Amino acid sequence: MANVIINKETCIGCGLCVKDCSNGAIILEDKKAKVNLKLCNECSHCVAVCPQASVSMSDYDENEIIKYDKGRLNIAPDDFLYLLKFRRSVRQFKNKDIESDKLAGIIEAGRYSPTASNRQSNRFIIIKDKLDDVRNSAINTLYDMAVNTDYMKNQPVYRNLFIKMHEDYKNNKGDRLFFNAPAVMVITSENKSGFADIDAGIAASRMELQAVSSGLGVCYIGFLKSAITLNSDIKKLMDMGDNEEFILSFVLGYPDVKYQRTVNRKPADVRII
Repeated sequence: MANVIINKETCIGCGLCVKDCSNGAIILEDKKAKVNLKLCNECSHCVAVCPQASVSMSDYDENEIIKYDKGRLNIAPDDFLYLLKFRRSVRQFKNKDIESDKLAGIIEAGRYSPTASNRQSNRFIIIKDKLDDVRNSAINTLYDMAVNTDYMKNQPVYRNLFIKMHEDYKNNKGDRLFFNAPAVMVITSENKSGFADIDAGIAASRMELQAVSSGLGVCYIGFLKSAITLNSDIKKLMDMGDNEEFILSFVLGYPDVKYQRTVNRKPADVRII
């Protein structure tokens, strides 16, 4: 556990950290902030809100802290919504590697995503070097599941899809699992609290936005989770720990398709109560 440190020399006793602490872990004592570490969940709100930079946390990299710059946060709402509306699930990718700095930026977007009780339990795996092995194993596993008619008899659409996926891949007619993307991003978790799916979903959404803003395309791949559920050897291929749970995955790459317009959607089902 990190230790929250209050610099008594610079603390002005403004109480902003007290007001913003959701766990009630900070009080004012002799007009100075004081932290009860037993109540602290290391959310770092106290670090962010302090006008004097009087709060720090041991075991955390102080060089990561960025000073507030209002100008850089002024993203026009209409522009942001425009970006969201043009977002498409990309299934055509160029034969081009993704730069390491762009991958690092996507990981940062996930790392800075909120998590339940600030557990920060999301773990990230970038599949690149072992992509062919993981793809081959997953497609074969899905095929084996499909030909097991007892297991798939109530899902004829998926059964036929998995058989066709296997045939195309075997005959070099295409990759209908990863769509020949150069990388697959996987989010795992050791969090047993029941919020792992939500934490990973929030992180993935932000990582996707970072990817799109970097000129990349994304497509979520639910079938990889289906394959891993049936074949634990794929977890070993991905260097997953025994306590890690596979949550979700998406492919990444430079799009080899250009969409010319947005598409229509069903009206939003909204209730104001």
